[in-house]
Amino acid sequence: MNAKSWFNLHSWAGLFVGVLLFVTCVSGTLATLSHELEYLTDAKYRALTSSASTNYQALENTLNKHYPQAQLLYIQRHKQDYLATEAALKVGDSFRFVYLDAATGRLLGEGEWARISRFLRNWHMNLSMGWTGKLIVTSLSILLVILLVSSIYVYRRWWQGFIKKPAALSLDKRSSWSDWHKLLGLWSLWFIAVMAITGVWYLIEHGLQTAKVPHYVSSPQALSEFKKQSPRKGLSPISLAAAYEAAQQAFTSLDIRYIRYPNEANQPIEVRGYNDDILLRLRANRVYLKPSSGEVLGIQKGEELNLLPRIKDTADPLHFGNFAGIGTKLIWALFGALMSFVSAAGIYMSWLRVKRKTTTGKWLGLSGVIAIGLVVASLLTTSLSFTERSMPNQVYSPILG
Repeated sequence: MNAKSWFNLHSWAGLFVGVLLFVTCVSGTLATLSHELEYLTDAKYRALTSSASTNYQALENTLNKHYPQAQLLYIQRHKQDYLATEAALKVGDSFRFVYLDAATGRLLGEGEWARISRFLRNWHMNLSMGWTGKLIVTSLSILLVILLVSSIYVYRRWWQGFIKKPAALSLDKRSSWSDWHKLLGLWSLWFIAVMAITGVWYLIEHGLQTAKVPHYVSSPQALSEFKKQSPRKGLSPISLAAAYEAAQQAFTSLDIRYIRYPNEANQPIEVRGYNDDILLRLRANRVYLKPSSGEVLGIQKGEELNLLPRIKDTADPLHFGNFAGIGTKLIWALFGALMSFVSAAGIYMSWLRVKRKTTTGKWLGLSGVIAIGLVVASLLTTSLSFTERSMPNQVYSPILG
């Protein structure tokens, strides 16, 4: 392929669904800092201290005091200690988030399922369009790969462009937009590569899930056998503090951050946490407990994962920068913003090149119109659906109070 062919390919990939790619970049950038945005909007999302210790007994005492007759679905402490711990409760037939300080157990506030982080993650992950939306979003990774590879051929001697001074931006001057498009694109190459690689994995994963191809760790044998048993009547589920103690004794180095109760008595309590692993999400390390006794049914350690499960549990931290505190999240948000600008600049440059020769409709083409339609539809769908949270008819967890 000659330079012109690479340029045409680059332009096509950027404009094919350019608006949709731009919106995905923006929503992903905001989703990276979604919890921090909540932190800034309301004090209930802020922990009182940045203490790394979690007092599960104090948390349970607070829930018992303030939410009698409710039941705990799960409790989670974020990787960032400045964020409040959140407990998800079943209150009657409704859902409620309760925000607590991990170290003291103090009640900070409460809220519904709908919040900034839920809106942004639903919008970014699948456009709030379920299976089809996820296929659309993950397929954009193929366009990213094309854009990444073609840019190397389009921009001759690209390695010299890192320190090239761009022209001052002028609204109607395409060459100035081109300078900034190239400069910021070059500095964002590594980030675009990370997004493309993780995006391709999400596309593959979506295919594996759709085809029901096993690609993760099998359940421990004891857990599988326990699930086959008929639920025994008359047995009460163990307390939150007891579940924490049982899991900690079984996996002493685990920094426990999440405890989820089951819906049925023959399902396990699932405990998750971090174990000083590099680039692994929360669910990579787990302890499964028998809910009526705290007996350990199985342990999963991130350090023992095979290649495919390791990739699965590494993709999220790498995609969102959530692996080394607020520093990496800010770096990911910065380069996400640069990537968004590069995408928008590419679209605008294309319009400047043809605006005197054609109409907006012809320039956009059918794919452009469809992309804009998808963006508008996704915004409406997300706005209407992100408040919805189905509740199980029953939960096998202690009745608070």
